[in-house]
Amino acid sequence: MCGRYFIADEAIRGFDLEALNRTCVSGGEIQPGMEAPVVVSEDESVQAMRWGFSREQGGLVINARVETLHEKPLFRGIADSQRCAMPASRYYEWRRTDKQKFAVNLRDVGLFYLAGLYRMGEAGREFVVLTQPPVKAIQPVHNRMPLILPDRPSLLRWLAGETPLFSDNVSVLVRAVGPEQLQMAF
Repeated sequence: MCGRYFIADEAIRGFDLEALNRTCVSGGEIQPGMEAPVVVSEDESVQAMRWGFSREQGGLVINARVETLHEKPLFRGIADSQRCAMPASRYYEWRRTDKQKFAVNLRDVGLFYLAGLYRMGEAGREFVVLTQPPVKAIQPVHNRMPLILPDRPSLLRWLAGETPLFSDNVSVLVRAVGPEQLQMAF
């Protein structure tokens, strides 16, 4: 499950953000409920959207399992037509056994994308991050991970509806976040 991600300020500057209100969309750690930059079309235009689909009973749905997208009523109608991607420099997972926070980066890649879906909610556009079973390096930390688009060609294929719904060939670097700053050798 992806509950937070980070985008470096220098990475966000690579996008044309003139149309966005810079006071609400910037780099840094992105958490559910916050507005974030989201790529929504093959021309790589970026829009500000809130992370999380609002629910009638309250709360937010922040992730969607790729395995059940076409079965769940919340996603079935938009699974193929309202794709988006969030630029990221890394994302975070928490190991359930001891609540240790881990940062996950792609090896030798400064900017990648998290695949997602978007919709128009009552308060404006909102998005969810797609999750999948983890690659081997993530398994000791968590049983889910975001669907990662590692480069621009995979981003464009995803937005055009051509990408399969699993990323199994990404090479990740996992490190503990906190006082110990351990480099994990998974």
